[in-house]
Amino acid sequence: MQKVDGTGTLVAIVDDEQSVRTALNNLLRSVNYETLLFESAEAVLQSDMLGSIRFMVLDVKLKGVSGIELFEQLRTGGVTIPTVFISGHADLETQLHIARAGALLFLPKPVDVELLLKTIEDIVGA
Repeated sequence: MQKVDGTGTLVAIVDDEQSVRTALNNLLRSVNYETLLFESAEAVLQSDMLGSIRFMVLDVKLKGVSGIELFEQLRTGGVTIPTVFISGHADLETQLHIARAGALLFLPKPVDVELLLKTIEDIVGA
């Protein structure tokens, strides 16, 4: 895979598992994306950086407000961030709900990193 250069592109990683946030952070920073890490939907909603996020990697199941609820709240509020959902436990019904809500892609954990990077590159034009 060709190495991408996402300089200047801010990607939010929202997952309640520290190890997942760290791994995705390391991956995205290795190809020069800037990252913001969040452990909850509530933290995203309270962030003053929300308007600067160009892409989001969002876990389906979070403690408190779910990833799907966060995505729908943002959309309802007029905030449209291209989003890839990730999960280790999403069933077909959940995947269909995500697709209907307007998400770009669903990736099961462990995440296919090449597909994730290609999707981000295709969307943000890095």
